[in-house]
Amino acid sequence: MTAHFLSKAQTAALFKVSVRTLERWAQAGIGPTPLKHGPRLVRYDNDEVLDYLRNGELRESAS
Repeated sequence: MTAHFLSKAQTAALFKVSVRTLERWAQAGIGPTPLKHGPRLVRYDNDEVLDYLRNGELRESAS
């Protein structure tokens, strides 16, 4: 099975928030975990994003 990743813009669009809001959530440890793929490239795991959308709420991550 191949993992699929979403950009910040794609993830923000799914949550109907701005990219900056998504970045603030990441700083607060809320929402799906951002994955760094290099010094500036950030992606989100599609399955984790869909899980958050299905649950209908944002919760603090375990990390």
